[in-house]
This record gives sequence, structure tokens and C-alpha cells, in this order.
Amino acid sequence: MKVTIRHGDTEVEFEGEHEEVWMSINRYLSEAFPPLEVVKKLTGAIDIMDLAKKLEGFVEIKEGRINILKDVDAKKKILLCLTAAHVGKALSLFEKDKLTPKEIAAYTGLDERIARARLSELRKAGLVIKYDEGLYGFTPASLEEIFR
Repeated sequence: MKVTIRHGDTEVEFEGEHEEVWMSINRYLSEAFPPLEVVKKLTGAIDIMDLAKKLEGFVEIKEGRINILKDVDAKKKILLCLTAAHVGKALSLFEKDKLTPKEIAAYTGLDERIARARLSELRKAGLVIKYDEGLYGFTPASLEEIFR
């Protein structure tokens, strides 16, 4: 893949695999337009690229699936799964960022009953968000729990 960005008198070219180009473009834009960083800090927005780097070695998104790479407890597997879905959706690597308990169980290798019980506990602790239709999603509050 090859992408050229032109703005003002500047022209920048990125070439390589699509994931590498996407990450390079995001890094370039955040450096070329620093006010974006200030807005992120003021609004509490998460740096998706930074979060993606933190997830390396913990999860992978491959062929439309989330794979948990670390042997961790059920709660952490669920949090990693939902974080990967969030990052994957933001980077166009995964089609959705909210998952059902059945999907979470399949991606984490947990029994669905255990996944449901842990999701309930995580929701009560404010570490996941429960949406309509039984879907669960990532919340930034879970990051401290995941990476400690």
C-alpha cells in the first residue's frame, strides 16, 4: 500500500503493509498537528495507537478473530478481549467494538456461563459497559486493571 499526504507545501509518502502504513499515518498526523494531542488530553480521549502498542503480546486480531495470547484469569481475558475489539474497530481491523457474552466466551476460551458471571461482576465494578441487546463494550476505566 502506498499513501501520499499533501498539505501546504509539504508532501509525505507512506509505503508498506496496510497496518504499518495506517500506524505511520496516525503517528505523522499527531506529530504534524499537535493541537490534536491537546484536544485528546482535554477530552480524555484515548490514544488508540498507544493502546494498540500496549496490547502487543497480550492479544492479536487475526482473520476476524480476537485471540488472547496470555494465560490470565477470566476477568482479565474479558477485559483484553473488549479492549482488542475497541482498538480493532478503531483501526478497521475488526468489524465491531461491542460483543455478546457468547462471542466473548468464544474469543477467550471461557465457558459462556463463566463469561456471563464475570461480565456481571466487571459491569458492577465499572470496568465494562453493558449496552442494549446484551452487548458489552470497553471502557477506559478498565485500563488500570488490565495493565497492572
